[in-house]
Amino acid sequence: MYDFDTILDRTRTDCVKWAPSASCRSSAYPDVIPMWVADMDFASAPAIVEAMRLRAEHPVYGYSAKPESFFAAYTEWMRERYGVRVEREWLSFSPGIVPAIATAIRAFTERGDGVAITPPVYHPFKHMIERNRRAVVEAPLVVRDGRYAFDLDALDAACARSKLLVLCSPHNPVGRVWTAEELGAVAEIAERRDVVVMADEIHADLVFAPARVVSSLEIGDGLRKRLVSAWAPSKTFNIAGLQASCVVIPDPALRSAFEAEGDATGIGSPNCMAQGAAVAAYSEGGPWLDEALRYMRGNYEALAAGLAKKAPAIKVFPLEGTYLAWLDFSGVGLEGDVGPAVIDRAGVWLDSGARFGTGGGGFARMNLGCPRSVVEKATERLAKAFG
Repeated sequence: MYDFDTILDRTRTDCVKWAPSASCRSSAYPDVIPMWVADMDFASAPAIVEAMRLRAEHPVYGYSAKPESFFAAYTEWMRERYGVRVEREWLSFSPGIVPAIATAIRAFTERGDGVAITPPVYHPFKHMIERNRRAVVEAPLVVRDGRYAFDLDALDAACARSKLLVLCSPHNPVGRVWTAEELGAVAEIAERRDVVVMADEIHADLVFAPARVVSSLEIGDGLRKRLVSAWAPSKTFNIAGLQASCVVIPDPALRSAFEAEGDATGIGSPNCMAQGAAVAAYSEGGPWLDEALRYMRGNYEALAAGLAKKAPAIKVFPLEGTYLAWLDFSGVGLEGDVGPAVIDRAGVWLDSGARFGTGGGGFARMNLGCPRSVVEKATERLAKAFG
């Protein structure tokens, strides 16, 4: 029903993913395939495109009102798709998840306070902590039986030194979808150590069966009273450039503190194009998402099978959620920042695992939100270079 195979030329759209970079030149290929930053190369759902077209036809692009229709569409999406009840009064607006994290850091901690993270993890977490003059406290993930997991002892120790835990759920870049049991263990630590939990759940709609997303909102009252959960249609429906997200804060005192800090930094309503697109996404985008997930699962299977056959020393970790494959290049002798070597030898631009902090050296993250032919071409190049 939807076309995910057509290669769309994005080179003249000022997009970050396809922007030329002097550091991305290959000695083996005249072109470099960009598979790094996490946005898709697919056309967005037709309903979103139509909503954008209709809004653009009105020639006045002034300030937008408070995004009530966006909030209503989000709460209905959560109810219908996940059976999760979200009350309207719990919701605040943010232009994105990273601004929401920065707001939470300033709202719930003071300069010099510890903020816990679980690396390797989305690199803006650390950046926002440091830029806001807080202390990064790490509880690195561990690998058990070929699968990433929390080190609960390390997490407990980190939370003992912190006021805030920034949780990535599902986890970017390792592709884990945390279970209810795992999130419950995190919640117990947060309650015992009295830390606020800032949950980045932007990839929660991007989960592959048999994994099932469990939102932090489902874990219980003990976590809810210390929870800030951030969701957005941006990754789900490939509209990151529109910059609109929902921040869910059940506790009134936390919500008041968060909104006061957001007000102090000038965070307001969405741009005039974002609201209609987000409403269309949550109201009509479900069938498109379901098909996109099936397609991207096929992309992952093509990558994993191709490398297992032709370059078995590159380990592909299981992908439960996100459309981002996590590749271990240590078996082919690459360590630390592997990105430049992969670009030079294979002509494939991946996001180097070293960017994601402790435990990321020797790894790279590969974006599978693209046509199958691109995945197959990149797989062949990796196999030729490292097989």
